[in-house]
Amino acid sequence: MLLIRTIPYIDESLESYLMRLAQDNGYIKASSFWSAIRRTLDKPELRYLNIPNKLEKINPYLANHSSGLRVKALTYLSKLTNQESLPLISLSIFRSPSHYCGKNTAIIRNGMTLPRMFVKTEPGVCPECLKESNYIRQTWAFWPYNTCHKHKIKLIENCCCGEIISAFSDHKLGVCQCCGHEYKNLEGVKENHNDFELSHWLAGTHKNLPNVKDSHKFGLILWWLKLHQLTLAEFESEVFINFFTEWPSSFQKYLKNQWEHYSEYGLKPISDASFSDVFGKLLSNSAKLPSARLSENIVLTEIYKYFDDNLISENNEFLKLKINSIEAALLLNTSTEQIAALVEQGELSSGIRIKSGGFLNINQPAFELGDLYCLWQAGYQTEYSNFSIITSRW
Repeated sequence: MLLIRTIPYIDESLESYLMRLAQDNGYIKASSFWSAIRRTLDKPELRYLNIPNKLEKINPYLANHSSGLRVKALTYLSKLTNQESLPLISLSIFRSPSHYCGKNTAIIRNGMTLPRMFVKTEPGVCPECLKESNYIRQTWAFWPYNTCHKHKIKLIENCCCGEIISAFSDHKLGVCQCCGHEYKNLEGVKENHNDFELSHWLAGTHKNLPNVKDSHKFGLILWWLKLHQLTLAEFESEVFINFFTEWPSSFQKYLKNQWEHYSEYGLKPISDASFSDVFGKLLSNSAKLPSARLSENIVLTEIYKYFDDNLISENNEFLKLKINSIEAALLLNTSTEQIAALVEQGELSSGIRIKSGGFLNINQPAFELGDLYCLWQAGYQTEYSNFSIITSRW
């Protein structure tokens, strides 16, 4: 049993809490504390617990095999500090069954999900925050939060000695293990205005950017990367902010430009073109951010509005764009198996003749967009995905 029972901060990272726990209990090095913890597990009844060799690998989402055993290990650690299991669990990061933009895996922490690719294993630090309280804020580890929204300075990623700050593998919290310099004494650098605006939005609200749930904010950023085929390093906060400051007119303009560009320069005649020929992977990238509900997914809502506007304007060329079974399932918020059943039952007409006993290739553009949209109107609206949300003109 540990004598000092450190209380975690609500916004503290799990690794930071364990390092403070080590210090409060007299361990000079966090690694020595972790070795002592592992020795307590050297009992036949406890050896099954999934405790990693290094403290910075403790979060359940990093488990190579069973994250369930990692949770049991955290529960065991909670009992050592005479705490209930809830405090440590609420600080932990778990794998999530949700996905972003198709197949991008997600993690979840205390009810908030975000793409796993956005989690930084070596977050920067704000020296002013460390002066107030010496612990690592979890928000610092979530890309693209790179500016302290409270003190308006950039998160520092390198110590004054030049070494990359590895806060979770340091011997002592807030102290560089290479030169011994305390991170709270590092000199802050004034923020980039757009980076600050973005970090402020991620940490709370922003008067000019969409007022959506925290999980959806990270979804919008990933969607933006997918839309423009950018890497994390190529992301520019200024361009992102300019686009979403003008939302939704900026997106409607983008859709219109894509259509007009293909109409003039497309490789296929419009009559033979598919939706993906014109708009690429727009549907699959927009369907889960992470929610597919129109009441929460502002991108999908605007796509449906665009469909509605073209239906009313009787843009026959647009309505005859071909879509495949995967895209059809996304539009109807159902499965490809259900799409096949709709074809079999005659509720959905396919432009491809299927031989008796044959199957429709789910990647083959077989349906007209107008047919799918009208079918959605007729029988696939839900409480959270309906015309009252997209404010149809009908």
